[in-house]
Amino acid sequence: MKIKKIVPFFLSMLFSIGLLMGCNSSSAFTNPGDYLGGGGTVSSSPSETSSENAGEASSVVSGTADTGDITEVPEEAEEISEENDNLSITQSGVYYLSGEINDKIEITAEDVTLYLDNATLTNGKKVIESTYSLTITLIGQNYISNTNTADAKNAVDVAGDLVINGSGSLEISSVKNGIKANSISIIGATLSIDAEKDGLHAEVDAYDEAAEAPSPSYSDGGYVYLNGATLTVTSVDDGIQADTFVYITGDSVIEILAGGGAPATVTTTSSDNASGKGIKAGAIDWGSAAEDLEWDGYLVWIVSGDVTVDSNDDALHSDGELLIEGGTISISSGDDAIHSDDLLQISGGTVAIDKCYEGIESAKVEISGGTIEIQSYEDGINAADGTQTSMNGSNGNCHIIISGGYISVNCIGSEGDGVDSNGTILISGGQLYVAGSSNSADSALDADGGILVNGGYVFAVGALGMVETPATNSAQCCVSFATSQSIASGTTLYLCDSDGNIIMYFVTPRSCQSVILSCPELESGKTYSIYAGDSLLTSFTVSSTITTIGSSSIGNTGGAPNGSQPGSNIPGFGRR
Repeated sequence: MKIKKIVPFFLSMLFSIGLLMGCNSSSAFTNPGDYLGGGGTVSSSPSETSSENAGEASSVVSGTADTGDITEVPEEAEEISEENDNLSITQSGVYYLSGEINDKIEITAEDVTLYLDNATLTNGKKVIESTYSLTITLIGQNYISNTNTADAKNAVDVAGDLVINGSGSLEISSVKNGIKANSISIIGATLSIDAEKDGLHAEVDAYDEAAEAPSPSYSDGGYVYLNGATLTVTSVDDGIQADTFVYITGDSVIEILAGGGAPATVTTTSSDNASGKGIKAGAIDWGSAAEDLEWDGYLVWIVSGDVTVDSNDDALHSDGELLIEGGTISISSGDDAIHSDDLLQISGGTVAIDKCYEGIESAKVEISGGTIEIQSYEDGINAADGTQTSMNGSNGNCHIIISGGYISVNCIGSEGDGVDSNGTILISGGQLYVAGSSNSADSALDADGGILVNGGYVFAVGALGMVETPATNSAQCCVSFATSQSIASGTTLYLCDSDGNIIMYFVTPRSCQSVILSCPELESGKTYSIYAGDSLLTSFTVSSTITTIGSSSIGNTGGAPNGSQPGSNIPGFGRR
């Protein structure tokens, strides 16, 4: 049946979002928010760092896009009904579908809004295909599925930009990608996707055909924008894949199971063979112009929301920069939990990494806020750019900067440094609690270019053998304690002043022999004690910026420190 347009298309957008109307720039870009305009207020994203290499603050649209609370099909919308051949929309307008339709919906016109009103759409190959941009508005419960595995196609395939909004829900089952479009924006709607390839796939087709690598721009599309969305994805490959960026805001609720999820036990072998990332941005297939591209901008940007990822490969992956400003993020990964090729910044939110090979990895890692808890098989936090060899020395492109936040790292594997930089480590604030592996070839803190502690709370435990202490030009006093006898796992270690008052404490999750401490309360010339439960490990007087002490036994029982039970004045400890 050929569908004719009856009513002129004058339906105004019921949500506030600009669809890539920004100017096309051939220069490097830093701000995806510029291309998501419309409604809301402009604010600046924090970039609290003391590094020249840090990304500049970027303006973004932080207001919540209007979903329109759409519950009814407008009167001017034309109904699409089923006949025994493909259903075609050839003119701009507002259309709606309801009930069961077992044909492909083919759209070859611009300015089309398609309402799904308790509709069930099925087809062997593509179910909805549009050669232009398309808006889909959901009312009630809707279902889309395709079935032809021999000639797998995307269930929803849009050559232009796709916007999905409305107060309803949509379930998609696809033998390939659930949704593929030039860009994908989900505003306030609820989607559940089960895909044999990617759940959401935003791709700029022109890149694939380029004879030489073009200068990319956010205005080309290739992004996934989630604002107030509820999205559940089960995918064989990536949960969300975007050529340019993924931007999550508006308290979206995202749950992704990719590649079957993290294996029961993460190992080096399983990490090397991992496939299926949770959220991936910036990995463009340049076709015949295949060459690496160094991005300059945030490609994964999380402002708010509840994001849960269980992935066989990286959970969050950016080929450029990655920023977490807020939200609650829960991760299990068979490889890196959070990976960025260039710069990874966390300024707020809560990040819980329950399982991974490496926890946080980027050339440059900068943490200025938030609560971060990591359990990793290998390094907890790693600054590396893939160019390092054991003979290189310090890598000037790599650093870790911690200026705020609460961070705990627990290396649960047989190897791995707690916090490891191929360049430098600078700690100037926040709270850092680290348990390195029990392997004597690894350490709790490791930096090829040195460790500088200028502020904050540091409590790091690990094995003897490769202990690295902070540099003597640190601005804050540090203590390095070593014992030839192991401190048993589950032991509460206390740092106390001369009156027995607890300054800070840490429950070590495994046996250890090395303890590194630093906090603002440590003052030169004053005496302090370290306790293991109610046993005195050592008493010492701070004699210099770096005070190194050791003991051959744990003996010297001196009774429990004052206030052995945690008090409100204690900065914190390992894992809360």
